[in-house]
Amino acid sequence: MLRFLTVAVLIPLTLAACAWVQLTEEAKSVRVASADRVADCRRIGEVTVSVRDRVAAVQRKPGKVAEELERLARNEAAELGGDHVVALGPVRDGGRRYAVFDCRDDRAG
Repeated sequence: MLRFLTVAVLIPLTLAACAWVQLTEEAKSVRVASADRVADCRRIGEVTVSVRDRVAAVQRKPGKVAEELERLARNEAAELGGDHVVALGPVRDGGRRYAVFDCRDDRAG
C-alpha cells in the first residue's frame, strides 16, 4: 500500500516538471513584449489563457506556470495573426490575460 501511495504521488510530481505546453511553428515568431515596446503597433485583441497551477494538491512553481501561460498566449496570438503579446496583469489561479499586437511593418490594412 505504501509503495502504491509513493508511486501515486511521485508520478504527478514528475510530470509537473515537464513542459506541457508546446509552441506551434507559427508561434515561434511571436514575441513577449512590454507595453512600451508595442506603442506603435496595431492591437488585434485579447486572449485569456490558463493552466493547472496545482498537480495532486501540490502547488506548481510560479515560474513554470508563467512560462506555460506565455507559450499558450503566443500560440493564440499566432492564430489571431499577431506577432507580439503583452501581459495585462499578474498570474492568478493559473490564468493570465494578454493583449495581442501586430507590429510588422508590412502589415496590410
